[in-house]
Formats: sequence, C-alpha cells, structure tokens
Amino acid sequence: MKSVLRWCAVPLLAATVVAQTTTTTPKKAVHHAAKSIITADDVQQLRDALAAQQRQIEQLRQQMQNRDTALQQAQQQAQQAQEQLQQAQSAASDAQQKASSAEAATNDQKDTIKRLNNDVADLKGTVTSDAAETQEGQKRISALEGMAGHLKFSGDLRLRYELFFGGAAVTGPETASRERERFRLRFNVNTKINDDFDAGFSLASGDIGDPVSTNSSETGFYTRKPLAIDKAFGVYKPHYLKPFSLTVGKFGYTWQRTELTWDNDLNPEGASEQLSWDWKKNVLNHFAIIGFETPIFEVGGGPDTYMTGGQVQTGWNLGSRLKFAADGAYYDFDNVNTIAQNQAQSPANGFATQGIANTGGGNFGFGASALSNNFGVINNQRVFASGYGIFDGLARLDIDTGSKRWPVYALFDFAQNTKACDNLDAFAAAGVAAPACDPHQRHGYWSEFKVGQTKNKGDMMLGYTFARIERDAVLSAFDFSDLKQPTNVVEHRVEAYYHAYSHVQVGVTGLIGRQIVTAQSPTLERWHRRWQFDTIFNF
Repeated sequence: MKSVLRWCAVPLLAATVVAQTTTTTPKKAVHHAAKSIITADDVQQLRDALAAQQRQIEQLRQQMQNRDTALQQAQQQAQQAQEQLQQAQSAASDAQQKASSAEAATNDQKDTIKRLNNDVADLKGTVTSDAAETQEGQKRISALEGMAGHLKFSGDLRLRYELFFGGAAVTGPETASRERERFRLRFNVNTKINDDFDAGFSLASGDIGDPVSTNSSETGFYTRKPLAIDKAFGVYKPHYLKPFSLTVGKFGYTWQRTELTWDNDLNPEGASEQLSWDWKKNVLNHFAIIGFETPIFEVGGGPDTYMTGGQVQTGWNLGSRLKFAADGAYYDFDNVNTIAQNQAQSPANGFATQGIANTGGGNFGFGASALSNNFGVINNQRVFASGYGIFDGLARLDIDTGSKRWPVYALFDFAQNTKACDNLDAFAAAGVAAPACDPHQRHGYWSEFKVGQTKNKGDMMLGYTFARIERDAVLSAFDFSDLKQPTNVVEHRVEAYYHAYSHVQVGVTGLIGRQIVTAQSPTLERWHRRWQFDTIFNF
C-alpha cells in the first residue's frame, strides 16, 4: 500500500509544478520555486500523508485480526452448543427408556404384592397350626446353643527328635545307630450336656494299627499321616447320687495306674463304674471303688477277648504337707490268645495293617510292641504259655516343699501275674511241645521320683524312673511302648522338662535298658540307649 501511494503522489506533484511554470513564471524562477516547494512543504506533507495512511492500514489489520478471533470463538461456541444439544437428546432418550422400565417394574411389583398378600393369608393359618412345633424347635435350638456354650477345646502338638544307639549281645557287634523325627497331635472336645451328663471326644495322630502310641514318624515318602478317633465317650453323674458315675465308650483311664501295666497313649473301651467319696479335712480324704468291663476283640460265632476288673482307691492326709495314696487293682483277661495271634503283625514295609490274615493266626494285625511274652503254636496259631490275671498295687507320696514350683512325689508300683504259666495244659491237650515258661518270671516293679512341675512359664521338672518287668508279668501288647522291649527288661529313665514360654515346653528324656538275664535269655546285652528331644505346644 505504501508503494502505491508513493508512485501516485510523485506524478501529481510534478504536474502541479509544470503548470505553475507555464502560466506565471520564467523557467529559472519556476525551477527555483519548484525546487523550494518539493524540498520543504510538499515532501513533508507527502510523508505525513504516508504516515497517516500507514496508521489506517494498521487499524484495518487489527480490526481484521479481531474479527477473525471473534469468528473463531463464535465457531467454538457453536460447536459446544451442538455437543450439549446432542448430550441433552441422549439423556432424554435414556430417561424415556428408564421411565418405561420403571413403569413395567411397577406393574410387576403390583402383581408380586398381590401374590404375597395371598401367600401371607395362607401362612397365617399355617403358623397358627404349627405354633407348638415351632416352640419345640426353638427349645431344641436353645438347648444346642447352651451345649455349644459349654464346649471346652484343648490339645497339644509334640515335635520329637529321637536317636538310638547301643544294644545287642556283648558277644556280637553293637546294633547300628538310628535316628528319626516324629510328631504327636491331639485335639480334645468336652462338654457338659446338663447336670447329669457329660460327653467328649478326641482325635489323635499315629498309626491306627498301634494301640499304644499316638506318634507319627516322618517317613513314607511324604505321604499324608492318619488322624483317628482316640476317644468318644459319655459320662453319667446323677445329681441325686453324687458319689456315682458311669463312663461308656472309648475313654481315658478311670483308674490309677502306671506304664508298668498300661501305656499312657492307650484308651480302653467299654464301660466303667465308680463310687467315690472325698473328705478334705479327714485323715482318710479319699475312698473309691471302680469297676470296668472292656471288650478287646469281639467276633461273631466265637469267644470274645475282653478284660474285666476293679480297683479300690484310698487317699490319706499325713500332715499339712504330706499326702499318701494307696490303690489296689486286678485285671482279669479272658481268651488272651487272640492278642498273641494279632500282635506285632507289621508287613515288610514297616507299617501296621488292619483286617488281614497274618502269620500269627489272627485276622486283625496290630503292630509296634514286640511279643516278648512266652508263647507257642497250636494249629498254626499263637497261644500264650500263661493266662493273665494281674494284681497291681500302687503307692504314692506327695510332699509339699513350701514352694509351689517345686513339689515332690515318689511312687512305687508292683504287678504280679497270678496266672503265669497256667496255659501249658493247652499244649499237652493238643499234643504239641509246650514253650519254656518260668512261673517265677511274673513280677513287675516300677518306681518314680520327680521334683518340680511344668504348669506355668519358668517351671521345671526333673525325674527318674526305674523299671524291672519280668517276661510274663504283664501283657507286652499294652505296657509302656518306649521301653527297650515290653517285658523281660530292666530300664532306667531320666527326664528334664522346662516351661520355656506360655503354652510351650521343651524337654529331654533318656531311656537306658537291656533284657533280663534268665535261663531263656542267658546272654548279657549291652545297654540300649534312646534319647528323645521334645518341643510341646499346648492349646
């Protein structure tokens, strides 16, 4: 634009100068005047004109930019308005659909309410007729809830590392050493049903073919370990006859005993009755009579194996810090030969098996304990040389040392088999050579001495036990399973347990034993040593 104005202004100015020169002034004057005008006023005017035009041009350009900006904003607003319109149309469509659905749902609800009203009318009549049954059901539920409120749970887990070394006849090589890891898991539930009845059950680990151990060895190629019913019992204690109680099922011992006769892990089956009285301040502070009937092996069409017996218990106050207990029991076993026929029937892989025919002539093999009682064979079946009627006398002295953490007790247990070698006539009647049997080998001795306890954190217990069990003194199937052998054995046991944490104990037990030297076992043995390192969690 500036160039155009410049070229237009120059010819115009030239024409003006020529005209003035032609009409009024001579050439030199005109030339001088023209030169003067161009140089001063006209050039300045031309510059001013050009500057003014430049400003106008800038104003026009700014106006054009403002218009373009306004146009762009208007276009954006129009686009936003279009989008909002589309959203509004979509929302309106959705609202219309929801309204239609709501109307349909309302119609359905009206139909449902009508049907429910009809059902409620029918139920009113049913509820009226069933009111008595409903109340009875509520009573039953309340009774169950009450029973659940009386449930008591307990249990323990024992982890054990065990090693063996020594043993065997002194005339030969020593037995190879052995080590293994084991665990014992037990879980108990007990409840008071009402004022007259209690009930409970227990689950325990262990080989189910072994009646005298709840240990599971960590072996068998990572196979799962069995957990079986260890107890299942009911107790009747009538409130109108408090001295009396009746226990039925598979239960813990109701009589006093040691592991001379019965292993701690064995739970008898059958029934036990008891009459018991206690007097705290009398010299005779306890008196009880206990009877028990326990089936061992029931068969159809043949004689059963069972044990019946009883015990008389007495407790005595011998001063403010001395208490003494004296108990006498008798265990009478009938048809014991099935025990010999089914005992120690483990197959070659080392695991006890149930319900199979076996080399002893039985059909229910159970394992673990060795058959160390005297026996022979008649018609391919094992037969004991002795019958078993065992008298068991137990005496215990408890001493209060003045420290609750350090009580002391001493115990002595004596057992005698009153039927040792009484079954030899069966071999003579069958025309079979009788096994060797010494009727003098019928006594068992067990003594314990312990100091301390393991009830609370920080408690410690130290103990020593001596046992001498002659060959036919007790049934080898059911006494202490950790002995070097069940009978015909001398054993020393040392124990130390510490209550390290709440509900956690650690301990060590050493068992040192060998068989008794007799006419049937004339060779002296090395001492067999067995050490057990335990960690016990109680819950």
